[in-house]
Order: sequence, then C-alpha cells, then structure tokens
Amino acid sequence: MMDESILKTVTVLYVEDDAYIRTLTARFLKRRVANLYEACNGKEGLDMYTLNKTDINIVITDIEMPFMSGMEMIEEILTMDESQPIIITTGYKDEFHTSGKVCKNIIKPIDCKKLLESILHCIGMKDNVSHNENAW
Repeated sequence: MMDESILKTVTVLYVEDDAYIRTLTARFLKRRVANLYEACNGKEGLDMYTLNKTDINIVITDIEMPFMSGMEMIEEILTMDESQPIIITTGYKDEFHTSGKVCKNIIKPIDCKKLLESILHCIGMKDNVSHNENAW
C-alpha cells in the first residue's frame, strides 16, 4: 500500500447530492487531503471541475443526482481529461450505476478505509501512467 502522507498533497472534487452524506464524508476527507472541493450535483461538479481542473487530482462522485447525473458529469470530465481518476460512490449495485471508465466503483454506505485505499490506488495508477499528462 502507498504511503498515506501522499494524501496531504491531493486535491479532491467530491460530488454528492445528499447533504448528510456529503457533510460526513467531506469532514472525513478534509482531515486527510490537501484541498477539497464540494458540489451538490453533477452540474455544479462539472462547473467546479472546469474552473479547477489543473488542481484536481481525483473526482469522487455519486451517480443519482438532480440537474446532471454523475454519469453525465463523468463523460464530460473524461472528454476534458481522459486520464482523470474518478471514483463512483453509489447505493446501487447494478450496471447502470457503475462504469468501467472510472478507477473504482464503491457501494454505499461508504467504508472510509476503503475510500482512502481507493484514492491512493487511483492516484498511484495515474502516476504510473505519466507524470506529465496534464502539462500544457
């Protein structure tokens, strides 16, 4: 397993429409990562990603959300950066709420240890692909 101190260098975009889950998970993540952006739906998440994409190392998103689903947001993000690590968090265990295009699919309720391991795994995968993919 990777060194968890790497988390202190990571910026996360966390997209979740359930305010209670978002608050709890954001509180957990804020203690462990360098910077956390939060959004309450896919549209807000996409706007936040577009404005901050050079800073964001990983996106964590729910799927069923108002205004724009997580899947729609994921597709838009991947058109901007096909190597962007993304973790799906969903309460549904079916093919409509998971994707092979993302780094990890996590079923809710979120196991915080599994979430951290998934972040480290996904960041490690991106680092192994290339250190310069986001360079202009």
